[in-house]
Amino acid sequence: MKLRMQITKEKEIRFISHLEYVRTIERAIRRAKLPAAYSEGFNPHLKFSLASALGVGVVSMAEFVEIELAEPMEAAEAVRKMTAALPRGIRILAADVTANNAPALMASAGGAEYIVTLPYDGGYVEPVAAFNAAASVIYAKAAPKLKNKIKEIDVKFYIPEIAASQENGLLTLKFSCRITPNGSMKAADLLNTLNQHFGMQLPVEKADITRLDLYRTAADGTRMPMLEHTQG
Repeated sequence: MKLRMQITKEKEIRFISHLEYVRTIERAIRRAKLPAAYSEGFNPHLKFSLASALGVGVVSMAEFVEIELAEPMEAAEAVRKMTAALPRGIRILAADVTANNAPALMASAGGAEYIVTLPYDGGYVEPVAAFNAAASVIYAKAAPKLKNKIKEIDVKFYIPEIAASQENGLLTLKFSCRITPNGSMKAADLLNTLNQHFGMQLPVEKADITRLDLYRTAADGTRMPMLEHTQG
């Protein structure tokens, strides 16, 4: 069976790398003494994975870890043990269990919802409206691994619309971003797109970015929760 948990990456650990975040979870699994399954071979390792990698500096309320168990275990008991083993900055919000042959969470993610807050007292209504009205917006970003060193992204494919508000010198942007088998895009790239194509001067380095949700999508585009029968 598989144990699946929705966990957080909070402000106090926002700047650790994805690899260190994964290692932290692995250490917690070992400390909790869950009956986790291991791979075979000369160097066996725990069978667990995260649904979607998160950029450094981004806070998240919707990280998902999937652990293959060697023997059955109640979700509530696993949550209790993992809660005691996890460090500050990582909390369990929900959990469920499913069969080993269930689709992997990593392959199930269809989109993510974000909120971005940053200092900005300039105009935003017209640029955001222009972005929302555009059929296509191409953002070119550096890609050292590619032959021409540039990767072009149609931002509107991933982020069709932005909701924006401004108060006390702070601009807040809310949006959903598509996740595909070929990848997704970063919230910071959206901010750079607004600067480059719509004349804004957003201080990208000062942005507070939070992933609020990660979800599956049905064939008709309907959003569905990542976990089906939650306990937390």
